[in-house]
Amino acid sequence: MIKKNFLSYIRFLLYGLTLLFLFHFETTSIGSVKVSHLWKGAVLAYLIFVIFRENKLKIFIYGPLLYISVLQLVNIELYNNPFNAVHLFSTTVIIPLIGIYVLRFKPEQLKLSLMFFSSFFILSFVPYQIGLLSSLGSADLLSYGSEQESLSVHFKPHDASTALASSLLVVVFFWLSNTYNKWLLSVLFTLGFYFLFLTYVRTGMAMFAIGLLPIAWFFGKQSLVKFLRLAIVLSLSTLIIFSWVLSNETMMNRITGERATSSETESFEQLGSGRGRLFLSSLQTYAEANIAEKIIGVGQSEALQRMGGYPPHNGFLSLLLNNGILALLLFLSFIRNIYKLQKGMHQLGSRILIQSLLLAYMTMTFFQHYDLLYAVLLLMLSIAFSYNTQLIRNRIQI
Repeated sequence: MIKKNFLSYIRFLLYGLTLLFLFHFETTSIGSVKVSHLWKGAVLAYLIFVIFRENKLKIFIYGPLLYISVLQLVNIELYNNPFNAVHLFSTTVIIPLIGIYVLRFKPEQLKLSLMFFSSFFILSFVPYQIGLLSSLGSADLLSYGSEQESLSVHFKPHDASTALASSLLVVVFFWLSNTYNKWLLSVLFTLGFYFLFLTYVRTGMAMFAIGLLPIAWFFGKQSLVKFLRLAIVLSLSTLIIFSWVLSNETMMNRITGERATSSETESFEQLGSGRGRLFLSSLQTYAEANIAEKIIGVGQSEALQRMGGYPPHNGFLSLLLNNGILALLLFLSFIRNIYKLQKGMHQLGSRILIQSLLLAYMTMTFFQHYDLLYAVLLLMLSIAFSYNTQLIRNRIQI
């Protein structure tokens, strides 16, 4: 048994090191092709081969996302920038394909996958924090009164923040449900929580805070012991946050939006690093579009041009502009599919993890994009884990 566990740890360590290698060098180019395009393209080709060779394709709840990916090729983006249209199709279609692919695994395998990827997203920050590795994935904080940079990792800051937030929610769920060793989970939570704030990205902080609500409510009402345990952890975490944030001028300025030259509270347009202005500009751009453009969108390149080179920084508005009202309705249908699915799992405690990651995903979509893969990956794994667990339970009852 000990030998088997040791071999499992070695195997997961090798997986993690391989992923770290791929992520670290993904911005490097071989000729004119980025490493990220090579390995993600290989993953996409594998998914297409494995999924579509089956006699009966099971799309599950991911039909709307597949249709959205097709819409990337059905607007004027294919004419304006065909390479980008194909690129957008590839980065979009890989999400539902991963969701469909992971349905073939057993619940125990999916639970281990959730633990592995959550651990990887957190622990992969360590070599960058201690100086063993360096990356260009940092953000300039000069405008917030600091000469330092945010934590430099293989991810871009916003990708890092969203991955950390989703990973922390998985860790908290496993900790409260007594799934894995609590000492290990406590270490992961402490590191992840620390790294999350070092990214200085508010989206991840909001994702974690909002996504934590269903977990806190579910476990808090189970028993007095769990309620007190959760209250102590949240109180200590809140105390640490406030003591650190209040003593960190850069962090305070980042959270409140106080820049050296402006403040986000000056006007609605300045809110959320200018998201108020982008919100109004997005609505105006959509209102000025013709009927066909309103239905299927104007494409990413044309939308950027009409908005003066700035994206909406809102996944819902990006879908509306780039791919039209049809894409936005399809995306809302996808969200509804997830909600209805977890609602039918009322006897499964793991459905709370779906609720938590779904709220985090919607928060991410509102402030950033809907297709940031690393956060979406954990959501899809949690869906497959609960769905396959439910299937096994139903068979046993029959």
